[in-house]
Amino acid sequence: MLTTTLPVPSFLERLMSRNVFAVTGVAALLALTLACTSKSSTPLTPNAPTGGGNATASDGSTLKVTAPVPQSPINDQKPQTGPARLSVSASTAPYVPVIAVTYRFQIFNSANVMVENAVANSTIYDVQSDLTVNARYTWRARAEGIDVFGPWSNTASFLAPESSFLGVSTFADPLTNGKTVGQRRGGHFVGSQGWMSDSTTDGIDYDLQVPCTACVLEFDATGFGRAEGEPLAKDLKWITMGDAAVFGDFSAFRNHPWKMHLEQRSDGDGTGMKITWRNGGYDEGQPGDHVVKVDPAVPWSSTASYHFKLEWDGGGFGISVNGEKWFDQPFGGFAYSPPNHRISLGCYPRAESFPGAIYKNVKLRQL
Repeated sequence: MLTTTLPVPSFLERLMSRNVFAVTGVAALLALTLACTSKSSTPLTPNAPTGGGNATASDGSTLKVTAPVPQSPINDQKPQTGPARLSVSASTAPYVPVIAVTYRFQIFNSANVMVENAVANSTIYDVQSDLTVNARYTWRARAEGIDVFGPWSNTASFLAPESSFLGVSTFADPLTNGKTVGQRRGGHFVGSQGWMSDSTTDGIDYDLQVPCTACVLEFDATGFGRAEGEPLAKDLKWITMGDAAVFGDFSAFRNHPWKMHLEQRSDGDGTGMKITWRNGGYDEGQPGDHVVKVDPAVPWSSTASYHFKLEWDGGGFGISVNGEKWFDQPFGGFAYSPPNHRISLGCYPRAESFPGAIYKNVKLRQL
């Protein structure tokens, strides 16, 4: 019987054999992985749960969020005061955390012409355009980021309210559109210039639903020079505030603990100003009667326009003209809070409004 003896593999040969087996195993595993991956790969869409970037959806949106839903006003509702305050639900991101967004609001008239296109930092927006009372308007909104935007909401509708009041204690009244959101007492509108007071008993009243205790009041005025009240033996007033219930009675208004008026002095060189501002009291102290006179002050000119700004809160009040502050007084923590808070152009309760003065851009906002 023939016997064959096989040579014993050397150490090098055994090592090479193991490496070949290892490479072959890795190659097989890689092939299996690629095969499984190819079965699950699908095209990405803007609304797929991928967590990736934002592509363009079929509706044109590029931000993966839901469309906001109009809350109010809808279905031809008419707000009690205006302009309409538009409100939508917040957009949400179904699949990934959403970036910080703003909201774009668009308003259209009955001819489908856009009358406003504005961006707000919240889901609520107060319409700023001058709308036609009782006319029907439509609106929509969407969420936006930097260079990206979500889908538009469904279109909602409303009827324009009676006035341009922005809230219970704020308003905006340009007076250059031939009308006022307040109650006009005499005077007339002068084209696009504003409202003119024709006599000492003219004015425009703005009655607030609640007192404005921390606010900024601004307005522009022109058409008066120095010592306008001298021929009338009066110190004429630009602005008045107090309790609306006493504006029809000279003595009741004069003696009221919440009276306020800003006047031009007719004595001296006619440039002086005086403020009388009572925060709930008649005498000096807190609360009390704050009376301050500055003379000389502004070199008034009938051809110049002046921007008045009045600010107040529980700490006190400040008054400036064309950016220069002339009054700065403390309230000692007793806020100005008259019952039936009325703001009035001029001072008709005392027959001390400026004849010939033209007002515009009257605004009240909260601090």
